Amino acid sequence: MDISKEYNPPLNHENQRTRFTNRLQHARAALPTKNSPKAALLNLRLFFTATWLDWLTIALIGATAAGVWTAPHTFTRLFPVSSPDGTVYWPELSYPYIEPIFSAALAGILAALIPILVFAIAQIWQQSFTDFASAVLGLAYSMVTGTCFQVILKKTVGGLRPHFMAVCMPVFPPRDGSVGTGYGGMMYTAEQLCTGDAAKIGNALESFPSGHSNIAFAGFGYLSIYLFTHLLLNASARRASYWRMLFVIAPLLLASYLVSTLVLGYHHHGYDVIAGSIIGWVMAFLGYRMVFMGILDARWNCVPYLRLRIGDQDGEDELEHRERFGSGDILQGRPSGDRMMDMA
Repeated sequence: MDISKEYNPPLNHENQRTRFTNRLQHARAALPTKNSPKAALLNLRLFFTATWLDWLTIALIGATAAGVWTAPHTFTRLFPVSSPDGTVYWPELSYPYIEPIFSAALAGILAALIPILVFAIAQIWQQSFTDFASAVLGLAYSMVTGTCFQVILKKTVGGLRPHFMAVCMPVFPPRDGSVGTGYGGMMYTAEQLCTGDAAKIGNALESFPSGHSNIAFAGFGYLSIYLFTHLLLNASARRASYWRMLFVIAPLLLASYLVSTLVLGYHHHGYDVIAGSIIGWVMAFLGYRMVFMGILDARWNCVPYLRLRIGDQDGEDELEHRERFGSGDILQGRPSGDRMMDMA
């Protein structure tokens, strides 16, 4: 590779003034004009024409996840209450029940809306409808598929939460006169012993994998990948500024905090959140790769496939802007993330 072609000389005062002017031009071009509503409607029509089957499939997968979530679990979990000599057994299931800091609904809303907001803000520099639309579509792939994946595992595998005994409130020996099973007859089911709230008991039987962890990394992990590619953190011929790395890891810090509250609040075991986080990460990777042409290859990792399908017709005003300042989607063979590099 001839690195001389990619070498950028140190900035002098004239270059700094030019780069500052370019930033103002980019910000000015991102402001709405009288033709913006017309261009937006055209883009939306082209977008949904090209992706309607994907959205229909996403809706079907989401409906499947909702249906599975409302169905009863398909397994019977055995647990001990005491050992044969009468001492308390399995204390790791006897933690108190604490209301979670983040409900499942709140975690899902945050993991969806914060990335979408960042995608929208990024368009000040990207100025590409297809970049925004592709990012949102990939996020939907990641979060909906990951949710369906983990819900199926919850209902078919599941596990006992650390606060299981607190919500079970077992009465021993069983009031129906039934006996335990396994060694020493010390293994029982929830139906034999539990007297607590049925909904909480059912939820306490579905610890594995962690849904919060999955949704956190499916959303915030996806956002981290988006920032990694669009901030050109892996550009080969130019060192990225440190603030770019901080932006990339910020979503991971938020996801890690959300996941940690589940262990500290006795809602999940460590292996539950690790499994959920891995599922979310895999879905984020696949979701991004479904809509952009790469992840690690800096030449293509923020070029959307969708642009090749709908032609990226962004309206006359933006076309005029591209003629003067460069394409909102392709700038000298790579996506307009190059503009974001000018921020350093």
